[in-house]
Amino acid sequence: MDTLLCNFCPLQHKGKSCGNFSSQCLPSQRCSSSTARYGALHVLSAQGCLAGELCGSHELMSHRGVKYNVSHDCCCKDKCNGPPRDDAGLKKLLGMIKDILHKANITDVLRGQAWDSCANYTSLGNNVPDTA
Repeated sequence: MDTLLCNFCPLQHKGKSCGNFSSQCLPSQRCSSSTARYGALHVLSAQGCLAGELCGSHELMSHRGVKYNVSHDCCCKDKCNGPPRDDAGLKKLLGMIKDILHKANITDVLRGQAWDSCANYTSLGNNVPDTA
């Protein structure tokens, strides 16, 4: 069975560099990029493999005695889990406000590079035609 190769970085300060490390996932896992927030502030990040059922989930996690709200986003292609961009949402919001003020089409503003949510993921091992 084919498995994913994902970028790997342990949970650490969001600005700290991880180097070029990767990990091989188990068949039931997806590549993930996790963001830990303290209130509204993005503080910690992690990358690696995550159980498919945890994709899109949020959890309260304690790290070094501090509790963080951690969210997990997943993707289903080799090394698709780049580090989270902490200002992407703000830039999109500011762009929407600017374009709304200029009466642009809001659907054009919302379009962008979609995060691969694994909704249509099938393993290469499952794409073999049935000859029986």
